[in-house]
Amino acid sequence: MKILLWLLLLPLTLIFAAFAIANRHAVTLSLDPAPLSIEAPLYGLVYAGIFAGLTAGGLITWLRAGRWRRQLREEQRTVRRLEEELRAAGNDSMTPGTGTGAAPKSGATAVVEAA
Repeated sequence: MKILLWLLLLPLTLIFAAFAIANRHAVTLSLDPAPLSIEAPLYGLVYAGIFAGLTAGGLITWLRAGRWRRQLREEQRTVRRLEEELRAAGNDSMTPGTGTGAAPKSGATAVVEAA
């Protein structure tokens, strides 16, 4: 897998370097009607645009995945709570003289049966 990565990464790096060398002349970027103009090498502006696009795409993807991260956190909390209940039920059934070896009951089941 690392060889494949290098086989793809090395030519891309060479292409980016060749692009930067060939396009190092200064150009003016004017954002009309705002009185803002930037003079920079063409490759710098192109690379800045690529970086801005990648950053915006990553941010949008991260924001859209928030629903799934929240659901995962809730499910992890549920698993932890159920594990705690299972441990507590397992400890209750281990105390001497507690019964006939039936399955341990959760706190909610005991409350319902007591009523």
